[in-house]
Amino acid sequence: MGDTWDTIALRAYGGEPRALPRHTQLLMEARENIRLLDYQVFPTGIVVAVPVADDYDGVDGLPDWRK
Repeated sequence: MGDTWDTIALRAYGGEPRALPRHTQLLMEARENIRLLDYQVFPTGIVVAVPVADDYDGVDGLPDWRK
């Protein structure tokens, strides 16, 4: 109990801080997770689908000065 979207993304995809917003978005946009979007803090027993992030280079959507 007590997991949030960002803590799940951090555990699932690793600890690159710049990538955390994109990884969190990836989790939230997964078709299997649409029904979970009302949760900010997950109760025990909720299963979150973790899509593969192969095509993500770690700098998607960042301004040039942040890359």
